[in-house]
Amino acid sequence: MENDATEDPIVPEEGEKKTLLLLDDEKDILKALTRILRFEYDVVSFNDGHEALKYLEDHDINIMISDMRMPTMDGAEFLKRAKEFCPNSIRFLLTGYSDMESTIRAVNEGGIHTYLAKPWDNEGIKLTLSKASELFDLRKQKQALTDELQKKNDELGELNNALEQKVKDRTASLLESNKKMEMLLSSRARTFKDILAALSAIIQYATGKPSTDNERISEYAKMVAIKMGLPESEVTHCYLSALLHEIGLLGTVDPNAVDEEQTPSTQGSHVSLAPSANAEIGATIIGQIKRFAPLVAVIRHQDENFDGTGKPDHLAGDAIPVGSRILRVVKNYDFFVSGSQNPSRLKPSSARTFIKQQAGELYDPMIVDTFLEILKTEVAGSDVDLCVGLDEVKVGAILKQDVYHPNGQMMLSAGQEINAALLQRLQKIENSLEVPIAIYI
Repeated sequence: MENDATEDPIVPEEGEKKTLLLLDDEKDILKALTRILRFEYDVVSFNDGHEALKYLEDHDINIMISDMRMPTMDGAEFLKRAKEFCPNSIRFLLTGYSDMESTIRAVNEGGIHTYLAKPWDNEGIKLTLSKASELFDLRKQKQALTDELQKKNDELGELNNALEQKVKDRTASLLESNKKMEMLLSSRARTFKDILAALSAIIQYATGKPSTDNERISEYAKMVAIKMGLPESEVTHCYLSALLHEIGLLGTVDPNAVDEEQTPSTQGSHVSLAPSANAEIGATIIGQIKRFAPLVAVIRHQDENFDGTGKPDHLAGDAIPVGSRILRVVKNYDFFVSGSQNPSRLKPSSARTFIKQQAGELYDPMIVDTFLEILKTEVAGSDVDLCVGLDEVKVGAILKQDVYHPNGQMMLSAGQEINAALLQRLQKIENSLEVPIAIYI
């Protein structure tokens, strides 16, 4: 390695100047270049490529100028290997015009920025290196921005990963909460159903009527509410109110006593209205259960008449809760055609006629029309049992409920098919009785 008279490398000093490495096997060229560039750059010079590469192992160089033709290692080879140590450096090849083949190799393998021709112009080489310094700064800034962007991307990636994990944890927590809530709601639903079943059993015990009666009335009420386009909540309230409408009978001495208080329009008609449901007591009982609060008014006013002659508050028209008006129609109809405590039971056709006649007095005309339409067109195709008279039964019909003689003796069991001979026998029995036989198909 050689540079000036001492043949020691010129070590760059601390400062803002760029570091510049010179490599040439001719001492005079090294001295000449050092002399013109030392004020703008921290210059270190070598006349042996291997020594220069060894220096690059521990030092970072910004700009390199290497001669092409040297005895132990040419410039193309040096710059190629130097690129591995300082990939961001700006590299120049110092060569004559006759070395174009080697210059091309240096461009391809050593990644040189450009080449400097021998002999050089001092001002020209200074200008070229000044531009190279600017390029180096731009590359450095670009690399710094790239590194910063990569750092931010890495931080964003970590943040996204952390956020994804939080989302996963939160989702898992919500799923667990939802599972617990579903279990709680399911438990409450089962509890609610158990309460309904218990109350229905108590009502059945108090009245002596089968549970199917109130279940049928409830289904009728729900079908009417749906056909009228009531909100889902009101449909549910109608159904539950119908299911529990007789709970007030628990406070009645004789729950089967027929209400003798009839409106003038029914006097002399030989039609008994349904026994009083003791609606006020029923509303009081239901009012003790917070969840049943929406049912209180419906149960309390189930015996109001549309013309205001009913009880307990003599409400009229739309002042009566719609659920109460629906319940008034369907429970009376069911009592007329199949009430076991009804001494003057009617054939279904006669019951429909009576209800139609009382529209506007006992019953809401719109609800009457809706209910009669349902009986005519919808009940037969549903799961609700349809009560028909023997004059309406067709051969081949399947019984949905047991058929009882008025004396309590079962005559036919559910599931049995009605044939012509059986129908004729039933008609003969009915003609000998004062009460029509109720058939559910």
